[in-house]
Amino acid sequence: MTESEWTTRKTRIDARLRSLNPAWEIIPYHGGLDTSKLTRHAVEEYPTNHGPADYALFVNGRLLGILEAKKVGVSSQNVLEQAKRYAAGCPKTIGAWGFF
Repeated sequence: MTESEWTTRKTRIDARLRSLNPAWEIIPYHGGLDTSKLTRHAVEEYPTNHGPADYALFVNGRLLGILEAKKVGVSSQNVLEQAKRYAAGCPKTIGAWGFF
């Protein structure tokens, strides 16, 4: 199967986030974004110390996790390592994600 990362994000991940009850709101990152006001948001291209994460999940102003998308066929181990780096590079998290 050939599917780009962008297609995976838009047809699989965005659709899944929006289908949840309650649905997640997907928003792009922009300078000056006040994350303390995010209630159930997936922020696209969220900056970390190790590059932008595909999605940063915020609930009630707190960063709860990172979602990293890859095209179908990419090893899950590669995605896991990248997500770990991004999570470790996130400031103001609820946990010590830098320790695995």
